[in-house]
Formats: sequence, structure tokens, C-alpha cells
Amino acid sequence: MKHLLLLALTLVVLMEACKKDNKAGDAVLVTTAATSITSTSAVTGGDITSTGGSTISQSGICWAFQDNPTVSDSLISSSQTGTGSFTVSMTNLNANTMYYVRAFAINGIGTAYGVIDSFTTAQGLATVTTTAVSNIEPLTAYSGGNVTNNGGSPVTARGICWSTSANPTILNFKTLDSTGTGSFTDSMTDLASQTVYYVRAYATNGSGTAYGNQITFTSSSANTVTDIDGNVYPYVIIGTQSWMAANLRTSHFQNGDAISDGLTNYMWATSTTGAYTYPNGDSTPNAQFGKLYDVYVVNDPRNACPVGWHIPTDDEWQTLEFYECMTQTDTGANNLNERGTIGATLLVGGISGLNLNDAGILFPGTGGYYYFNQQGYYMTSTPAGSTGGNYYRAFNTVSGDPGPINRNYADYGMSVRCVKN
Repeated sequence: MKHLLLLALTLVVLMEACKKDNKAGDAVLVTTAATSITSTSAVTGGDITSTGGSTISQSGICWAFQDNPTVSDSLISSSQTGTGSFTVSMTNLNANTMYYVRAFAINGIGTAYGVIDSFTTAQGLATVTTTAVSNIEPLTAYSGGNVTNNGGSPVTARGICWSTSANPTILNFKTLDSTGTGSFTDSMTDLASQTVYYVRAYATNGSGTAYGNQITFTSSSANTVTDIDGNVYPYVIIGTQSWMAANLRTSHFQNGDAISDGLTNYMWATSTTGAYTYPNGDSTPNAQFGKLYDVYVVNDPRNACPVGWHIPTDDEWQTLEFYECMTQTDTGANNLNERGTIGATLLVGGISGLNLNDAGILFPGTGGYYYFNQQGYYMTSTPAGSTGGNYYRAFNTVSGDPGPINRNYADYGMSVRCVKN
């Protein structure tokens, strides 16, 4: 008896809930509970038990992310125009998301609704979109993505992948950005000149890897030069000079002799044969930041630059600075320290195309890598005389004002650019 009373009370409550939305002459209908629920779809519908004495002009289900959905929210129409049941499929849903849904029927009197049903989609792949390609430069272009839904489990890896074939995957070239949802931007490097590439954003969670929409672009035409190790560098023509637009990363001199590596910091302080190391002691970003070289590599007549190129002198750097509108007042007469406010034109993304970056330095003998992703140091081939070391150029991006280029001298491990003979 108690069960019968409870059932009757439930029906009364449901009928009263419907009366709040429906009025005399409206159709009468119920909402069918959702079935076949996956991470991206579900099947639902309704049953029209009375037309209200007027022809049904439209029926279906309406849904929203909040309670009390109406036809002003999202809806899916059915073909049902009389009494009877109907079924519709909801597709392209977000994973692990609650949806509120109810059936509706419209006749000459108005819009009637069934009771509200709710369901939660299953966990699944993340949802990610691909950002349009931008800043297409020699051998480089930028894209990214936006992870809008984690699919019900944490996104453990995300980035972009690209290939010269359609539908690239993480088995092709890829970046590894970070984790979680939200937008991100990454760079594609070492691209071939004037080549069609395909790129997609990706996001990996516990259910697998999801890919964003595919974007196609053509890489920039680039002047390039190749070193003895096969590393390819873009170069730009600035005034009367041709400069490499990427940091040197060779491990051999032009004649094939190896440049030493793996020296401890204290061995750097005493070595006179020339050596290199990696920015911040990590070889991972070698393609982007190149290597750091000591003064003995820079001064070695065997030349670490590609054939037909050399490490620029202090005067050649000054020629570049003057071309980029640094005035004599900025420099004095070969003054040290700040040399004008042209730094932004020379840095990555600057109008010169030189794309200097902040690989930091190594202090020989002190056991320290410093200023990675904060400051950039570029050694010239001009010795500073009795003061020791060579002249160099440096800039600081961490201060938020990369304008000044500083001229000084030292024998630290630094980045190197090459200029054409």
C-alpha cells in the first residue's frame, strides 16, 4: 500500500511540474529517459499522449547545460506530428558533462514540455581545436590549440604535430607544450623551404589522444646555409651583410676536426683547445638555442662556421647596429655598455629577421649556467686585448625592456652567429 501511495504522489508531483509550463489546450507528452550514452552522444525522445485538440507543428527535444531547458536553448526536431513516441539522437556532445533535456511539442495553442531528464556523458577523449598558423618565417612557423574539455580525465600532454602528409599524429614531428585545458602556442622549426605542411593540435588523457582540426600552410621561402654536421640555418640579408638567423650548433670545425664537449665547468677554465656546451646544460633545446662556445673556438683559425661564412668581428656587429638605426651618439666611440634602443628589432620576432634569442651563458670555473630564457650573449671574433676575452653583445629580456644592446668583453661560454664572407 505504501508503494502505491508513493507512486501516486510522484505522479502528482510530475504532473504539477508540467502544469507550470503547460496550459489548457497544449499537447500532453512525456520525456523518454536517455539511453545509449557515450562520451559524445546519447539517444532520447518523448511520447505525445494528446495533441490538445490541435495539430502538432513541431516536436522534438530541447537541451541545455542548466536546468529547465526550453526551445530557446538547443533543440533537435523529430518528424512526429500526432500522438505517439519519437526518438532523436544527440551527437557532438562533450565528454563527462551533464545535460538537461526534455521533450517538447508545439501546436496552435503553444509549446508543451515533458518532464526534465538529465544525464552525464561518459569519459572520453579531450576536445581540442587547432589555432591558425601565423608568423611564417624562414624555416619556422607558429600554431597552437585550445583544449576546451578534458574528456573527464586530466590532460597529461598537449601540443601540435605536423607533417608533409595529411592527418599528422604524435608519431610525426610534434611539440610537447604542457598539461591541462586552455589555449597554448608552439613553434614548428627546421621546416623546409616552400613546402606544404599539415598541422593539428593534440591532447592526451587517460582515454587516448585527441586531435584538433587540420590546418594546411606553405612554409616561407628561405635562404639557407648548411654546416659540416648537416645543420641547416636560415639567413637574412641586412644592409650589405648576410647573417645567419639561428644560433650556431655545429660540433666540428670546417675541416672536420671535432670540437670538445662534455668538459666540466672547471675544465672550461683551463682548456685552450676549444669546447662547447648546451644552454643551461641541457641538449634538448639545441635546435632552437644552439650551443654555447668558448673563446678558443671563436678564435680558432679552423673556423666553426659553414664554408663561406665566419664569426663576425666587433666592427661587423657595429655595422649591423648602425644599419638598424643605432646612432653614433648611442655608441660614442666604441663605448662599452648600452648601445641604443634597437634590441627589439634584433630579437626573435623583430623586424630585422635576425631572431637573436636568450640562451644565457656559462661562467667558466664557477660551476654555473646563468640567464637561460632571460639574457642572450653573442661573442665576436675580436679579442679585447690585454683585458682578456673577446668583445660580445648582450641583451636582457627578463627586465621587460630588451631595447639596449650591451657591448662588453669576457671569455664566457656564449652563443655564436655567423656572417657571410
